[in-house]
Amino acid sequence: MERYARLSMGTIFGHFMERIKSMRFTTAKEKYNHFIETYHDIHHRIPLGMVASYLGITQETLSRIRAEK
Repeated sequence: MERYARLSMGTIFGHFMERIKSMRFTTAKEKYNHFIETYHDIHHRIPLGMVASYLGITQETLSRIRAEK
């Protein structure tokens, strides 16, 4: 159990660090593109306000990014 917990926490910590790095050092467009690639099967069912909040950007910025496509 201890080994499983340690390995699970290592994986979770890795994902958490990747998300922090993404929030700090990527553009809003890159964040949105990564979101679309990761959640391609459900992204159209989630309200845009929730998507913007998850990405750490405003709804207006998200609308501008979506209008470019």
